[in-house]
Amino acid sequence: MTPMKMKSLIFFSIMISMNYVRMIDADADADFGPDALTKVFEVNVYDNLPNGNSNLITHCQSKDNDFGNHKLYLNQYQRWSFHQNIFKTTLYFCYFTWNGKHQTFDVFNKHLAGDCQTGVGGNVCSWIVKSDGFYFSPNRLTPAVPIGNLDKRYNWK
Repeated sequence: MTPMKMKSLIFFSIMISMNYVRMIDADADADFGPDALTKVFEVNVYDNLPNGNSNLITHCQSKDNDFGNHKLYLNQYQRWSFHQNIFKTTLYFCYFTWNGKHQTFDVFNKHLAGDCQTGVGGNVCSWIVKSDGFYFSPNRLTPAVPIGNLDKRYNWK
């Protein structure tokens, strides 16, 4: 067999093996992208500002996706999911404004990716907006409150 045919046969065998493994372990695919090299992450921005005083405006975006302005009321949230790119340079940031205060920060980047993988459900970054600042949780949100402990990361400006 020629070296070129041998390389083609090896490549073909590897591709079949990868697809077979992916079919057997369907649950593992839930966290990875279609090429099995990139993980799927979810970001949540949750309004937990005082009742009747909540008029939170968010503007979240990445280099490729701009979600525009969103008005959130008490217990409402904005959610999106995406595949982290193969170079792990995916970055999403948000601008927040409420009652004359504002703040801008990264809601997902390569450094936060590790924190997002530690909670219930995996690969989740939740940001809870309160009157005293912004809290992080690596857990999915419930209708009332996030699961687990909250870590204050930012204050309003």
